[in-house]
Amino acid sequence: MSYDEIVRREGSATELDFALIDADKKRTIDAIKKLKLRVTPPTLAAESGMSIDKAQFLLNKVAGETRGRLEVAADGSIFYSFHPSFTNVYMQRGIKKTLLTISDVAFNILYWIVRVSFGIVLVLSVLVIIVIFIALIMLSLAAMCNDNGGGGDLNLCDCDCGDGFFNLNFLCDAFRWDYSPSHTYYSNSVPSVRRRQYTNFVKEHPKGNFFLECFSFLFGDGEPNSNLLEVRWREIARSIRQNGGVVSTEQLAPYLDGDRSDSGMILTVLAQYNGYPVVTPSGFIVYVFPQLMDGEIGKPTIPPAMPYLKEAHWQFSAFDLTTQIKVLLLALFNFAGSWWLFKHLALVNQLGHLTLLVDFLLTYAVVFLVIPAVRLVIISVLNARIDARNELRAKAYDLVNYPTGDVLQEIKEARVVRQEELVRLNQDKSIIFDSDKDSLEQQFDP
Repeated sequence: MSYDEIVRREGSATELDFALIDADKKRTIDAIKKLKLRVTPPTLAAESGMSIDKAQFLLNKVAGETRGRLEVAADGSIFYSFHPSFTNVYMQRGIKKTLLTISDVAFNILYWIVRVSFGIVLVLSVLVIIVIFIALIMLSLAAMCNDNGGGGDLNLCDCDCGDGFFNLNFLCDAFRWDYSPSHTYYSNSVPSVRRRQYTNFVKEHPKGNFFLECFSFLFGDGEPNSNLLEVRWREIARSIRQNGGVVSTEQLAPYLDGDRSDSGMILTVLAQYNGYPVVTPSGFIVYVFPQLMDGEIGKPTIPPAMPYLKEAHWQFSAFDLTTQIKVLLLALFNFAGSWWLFKHLALVNQLGHLTLLVDFLLTYAVVFLVIPAVRLVIISVLNARIDARNELRAKAYDLVNYPTGDVLQEIKEARVVRQEELVRLNQDKSIIFDSDKDSLEQQFDP
């Protein structure tokens, strides 16, 4: 491995700087130990068999990582001195890296558990409600059988169980939400048989990850424009190069939210790409970026990703509409069941023992519907603002793509300024003075 290769490898973002697996670094450490922790680059090179340049580089690196010291001898020689336990630094950093890796894995596992927990609680909530309903029906049927002497035809909704455990008339009115214990609703004048249609939604989901779908239904799937700043700078640089390194504000406005002012976002672009303003003969202000003047006008060195900066809309969920409907229906069923139980706590004696459970079920059911509803409103507002910004950028793009009037004149003068700047930047840089020659002699050199 050459010295240049080491420099490239050590400068890499993926290099494990603190690891002992690098063979050259390990050989350097072993040589330092053999030399009694006090070495110079030549002695290290002689001991390890490396070149002096390579030994110097690795010695500086190891000394920097382990807090080595420099000592100057009486004859002016410089020694690198190391603490006897200097290699413990690598062990400590290895342990730290291991702990960070473990914590990262633990965090990912915990986050996954949190994500699936909402769906698990929803399913458990529905199951609990179903179990409670089944128990109430069975106990009610048992009570009716006892009251009727175990025979006769049973009409579940016309029966009157009196002081029995549970009156099935409540089940017939499960969706009459204005019912309260003070109502005298059940009477002979009111029809007791009501038909309800049920839809069977028991169908295997193709993705097989219903619990993560519940989390997405509740909280969405994150910022859709997380790399917007990166895209913005990339497209601005491309546009500057496409226009030869000299641009007007209008030419960058499609990537600056439609801002065409000379005192707005353009100043940030000047700071980012080391540009400066220049006034044209007609009084327009154009901006010169010397480091981006390597491209030809109209021939971009980087293909455009988009004609203007276009933000993506916030999505309610990354899953398809069918998946969202399934989660919504289950959430509505959960709310309907828990609400019915809550409304009949005072009427069904045995439900009194489940007050805390019913309260929790109803609270969770309400939260499961309120959070997506509020998020839907917020998403609508955010998307409206995104549409407004995209429209401004689109108008700015149309203005510069089909320039007329002052915009066209400003673009033409920007190209003239570019030619002047190219002449200035490419002035003759030949040597006019050499310290090895006599000054009088150089004056008469051709």
